[in-house]
Amino acid sequence: MSYVEAILALFAIVDPIGNIPILLHIAEHTPAGQSQKAFNTAVGVGVIILLAFSFAGNAILNHIFHIQLADLQLAGGILLLIIAIDHLIFGSLRRSVEVEGTFSPYEIGCVPLACPLLAGPGAMVTSLTTLERSGPAEAIVAIAAVFGVLWLIMRFIEPIHKFLGKMVCTVFSKVMCLFIAAIGVHMIMSGLQYYFTAPK
Repeated sequence: MSYVEAILALFAIVDPIGNIPILLHIAEHTPAGQSQKAFNTAVGVGVIILLAFSFAGNAILNHIFHIQLADLQLAGGILLLIIAIDHLIFGSLRRSVEVEGTFSPYEIGCVPLACPLLAGPGAMVTSLTTLERSGPAEAIVAIAAVFGVLWLIMRFIEPIHKFLGKMVCTVFSKVMCLFIAAIGVHMIMSGLQYYFTAPK
């Protein structure tokens, strides 16, 4: 997996552009002038979560839960497929954010913005898989690049939304769901391949 492939895979999972309407909704429900604190918190917490899971995920899997990466690929792939189909058809991801009340910007930045919206199970599995296949450099670059773009989008959220328009953001989000579903299928196939090719 090259740097570009690693970045694109994580970009599709995190979906910064498709999440613009959700980010705008969160900004509207934070205290006046506090939305940027929520966004900065989300980026910081999201990067920490993905880096921690990328480097410690294998130890957690092997020594605490005693499962293989293939098991996580299968579970993550199924989860991604369900999330993509659910979000594509029902838009449940947006509804889960909309039912949130008005909390402090740091609380909103951590939950639901950083996790599970941006650094959820799919992003964790993708980051760990990138490190396993290509090494730490690709994983770090992918996380930094995607969350760097995400921070810029959050920084200029309202002008970007006005420029793209609601329809473009909605269409982009739906297209990203198709890529997320495809990545989920690929993870499922990779997990199954381990069991079919592993020595008995």
